[in-house]
Amino acid sequence: MRTIRASLSFPDFIPWDVEIARLNFGANCGPSSLAAILGKEVCRVMCYFPHFEYSRWTNLTQMRRAFDEAGYSVKVRRCELPTHGVALIQWLGPWTKRDFFSRWSLIHTHWVAVSENYVFDHTECKWQTLEEWSGQVAPRFIENIPQAHGWAVKYGVETTKPSSSWSGLTSGSSRSSSRSEFSLVG
Repeated sequence: MRTIRASLSFPDFIPWDVEIARLNFGANCGPSSLAAILGKEVCRVMCYFPHFEYSRWTNLTQMRRAFDEAGYSVKVRRCELPTHGVALIQWLGPWTKRDFFSRWSLIHTHWVAVSENYVFDHTECKWQTLEEWSGQVAPRFIENIPQAHGWAVKYGVETTKPSSSWSGLTSGSSRSSSRSEFSLVG
């Protein structure tokens, strides 16, 4: 388990377009978490999630591919929060009793962005300390999932932290993708 330490810097980027991306593209926790950790708008990262045309959830392979398309390398660790990256949270229940990494447990998962001791959850649209998220947000999920009784980190996806001169970019990017970006539909 990762040791909680005081953060050296509060994450300053919050995607302003979480609701717009949800309405236009069905964006949810996966794309919103990637956007928050990359310092980009959610609508701008949707091009890294082409599967959203037919499936509205993101597995580990798809998240790794999204980071790769965005030009970031990652390291995946089981059951460990990243220092800077995204984490796939597993809601615990009967589906995790026999095999924590079973396929059928994936229906009860949720992506969050993590930067040191801070967590960004698209349902809150703000960065919170891990303790705040664990005490206030996670319990709301758990009470709404029949038979759920807790949470654990399934995968931590660690990435390099962008330089401060690049982290504030929200439109366009110095990195290019072979995929075209989605356009907003009114």
